[in-house]
Amino acid sequence: MKRLFIVLSCIAASAIVGCKESSSPTQPAGTTLEVVVKSNLSPSAQDGWLYYSFDKDTAINPSSRDGADWDVKFRYVPYDTSQAGIGYFIAVYTQLGPMFFNSGTVNPNGQTQAALLKVPFDSLYDATPYLSKLRNDDTSASNRIVPVLSMSESSYFGYTGPPRHAVTINPNMTFLVRTKSNRYVKFQLLSIYKDAPTTPDYRSVTNYYTIRYVKGDGTRLR
Repeated sequence: MKRLFIVLSCIAASAIVGCKESSSPTQPAGTTLEVVVKSNLSPSAQDGWLYYSFDKDTAINPSSRDGADWDVKFRYVPYDTSQAGIGYFIAVYTQLGPMFFNSGTVNPNGQTQAALLKVPFDSLYDATPYLSKLRNDDTSASNRIVPVLSMSESSYFGYTGPPRHAVTINPNMTFLVRTKSNRYVKFQLLSIYKDAPTTPDYRSVTNYYTIRYVKGDGTRLR
């Protein structure tokens, strides 16, 4: 794992958490909305992606990749500790991008819009203050909704450094999503490792995504 340490330690020691955006100050009235958790979602090795629909609460067949039924896709990143495997793993988080939303240059037929907010998941009560931030996704590194690993405070992913050599996810950031059915969703990626270990390291198996989300009641998200 020396190669992993040498390359990634030059990129980032950790994600820097910036100032949080403002969110609703009080818990809204009404029944608390269900938090949906999906564990160990694994992309197709043949297609290279897993396509997920918030409207349908399920993965979408890769044969429909060019349609509008899915909202977010996750890249296939196999568990491979060889030099080539480590190199690809690094490239995904620093260049290629591990996940994209279904719109824009990602898929012109997609109708999903999203925004990455500096608001913790449990503090995001209402979509209304952030609707103007929603936009189509873009495959260009400089204009993606999901930024690649960097030293920027806007980075969604981080790196622990030695001895764990693990990719981390900023817990103080949440995605706001508008699906093709115009439903608002707050969404968070929790882990990229099998069974979502609390403290993953270089031995943890990759290519398994754990997510959680809440489908809104109008613009209410909690």
